[in-house]
Amino acid sequence: MRRLIWLFTLFLLVGCQSAINGQQWANTDSPVVFRLGPRLFTVADVNAEIQRAIGEGIANALAAGQTREQIEQIVVENDLRRQIFEQMIQNELLLHYARQHGIGVDPVALDAVVFNRLAADASPAEVQDLRSLLAREQVVLEVIARHTRADMAHVRHILVADEATAQAVLADLQAGADFATLAAERSRDTASAAQGGDLGWMPRGEFVASFEEAIFSIPLNTPQIVQTEFGFHVVEVLGRENQRPFSSFEELRTRRNAGQFYQETFVPWYEELRRRAELSGELQIAAGFDPDTLPIPFPETP
Repeated sequence: MRRLIWLFTLFLLVGCQSAINGQQWANTDSPVVFRLGPRLFTVADVNAEIQRAIGEGIANALAAGQTREQIEQIVVENDLRRQIFEQMIQNELLLHYARQHGIGVDPVALDAVVFNRLAADASPAEVQDLRSLLAREQVVLEVIARHTRADMAHVRHILVADEATAQAVLADLQAGADFATLAAERSRDTASAAQGGDLGWMPRGEFVASFEEAIFSIPLNTPQIVQTEFGFHVVEVLGRENQRPFSSFEELRTRRNAGQFYQETFVPWYEELRRRAELSGELQIAAGFDPDTLPIPFPETP
């Protein structure tokens, strides 16, 4: 299960939204393949999700000249139908967890995104469909962020060209100068200078070795000089925390070792969540159901 969940969420980490579905699952004329709480999910639902997730890609591949046999081989070798099924279960479990723990979305921010994406003449149904899709997506990603963790340090710095300048900055700080003001005036790192030198909470693996060693070892609230290939940094660590959760999925997605943090912390948490759900009977999967027996969604031929 670990490999399947990881492969599909890797698509989320690079911005793919194909695994998030806003549909209300209510087709009970088709055989039920899993139940989560009172909600039933059927073969028809899984077929629809497979179609939605890879149907367009298959049509494009055919148009580009690939044969049905080649596409079928790709689907089988990569176990795509089973991955889509596993992703459905993961998303529904995370949404269920979010409902139980009061995790939602900012409706004002959500509406802003919706109306930025839709044409001015979009129908009310189109607005509602996109709103539902994005709400589900944001809730799933919020749960992922809250349960992906890393050792982090809250750090700010002032980057200068030479040691003499760094010593002068350090002396000013020790004499009572304001760090943020000095950063805005003197730091060569213009991006962080605009924030008073504040880099925020940063996980391990983001910086060159000498800088990283310093921020995870020097005393807190004690500016020190650190040399790197970029120059001389006057560094102050404002806080450190082991296994701190990421504040948002965007923060996680942009980190260099996002995949490692996700696999080492979120995946075990999710596997335990699923294990407990199955053990309690809250999640029930139909015995003998094999998503690999479902049809590959080739486009219908005239």
